[in-house]
Amino acid sequence: MSFTVLNNEYGADRQNSPGVQFGFGYNLLRNLRLVGDFGAETHNTRIVWTNGRSADADSSQMLVGPEFTIRNSEKVTPFFHGLVGVAIRNYAVPTGQWECSFDSCYETSFTVAKEYGFASAVGAGVDWHVHPMISFRVVQFDWLRTHLSRDNLAFSPIQSQLPTLNGGQNNYRFSTGLVMRFGEKGKTK
Repeated sequence: MSFTVLNNEYGADRQNSPGVQFGFGYNLLRNLRLVGDFGAETHNTRIVWTNGRSADADSSQMLVGPEFTIRNSEKVTPFFHGLVGVAIRNYAVPTGQWECSFDSCYETSFTVAKEYGFASAVGAGVDWHVHPMISFRVVQFDWLRTHLSRDNLAFSPIQSQLPTLNGGQNNYRFSTGLVMRFGEKGKTK
């Protein structure tokens, strides 16, 4: 599990969206593993809906592909990967109404538009091994290319419109966090 920041192309603007990232890998060979990568990020927008509330944009990615590792050291493992999958961005507007249960409260919201499409990523990073079964992901950097299409083109926020989607979007994702290793005693050699 990692903390991540997605610097995403958002029309003419770029937004830094904090979030979380989960990855799962299976070692096919000593230096090759198949990975599944799941990221979710959120940020506020300048889009004001007719109820006077600003929309939030939630982004998520679900990617799979090969990851190549360089296992020449007992302490660090550099890696690089190429991934493909799907990306989704959801624009939600808070209603101003709250729902509470016995242990928590949350503000309700409604979706005004959703964008989805093909995504691909090329990235690299370094894991530092602190224990045979635990590593710290020092850094992971991904160039994430998305090709989003919007499901709702007919709506009118008060102050601004959703950004125009042109072809593909260039996004950058930085991550850091913990890596749990299972298998043959977490050996790196």
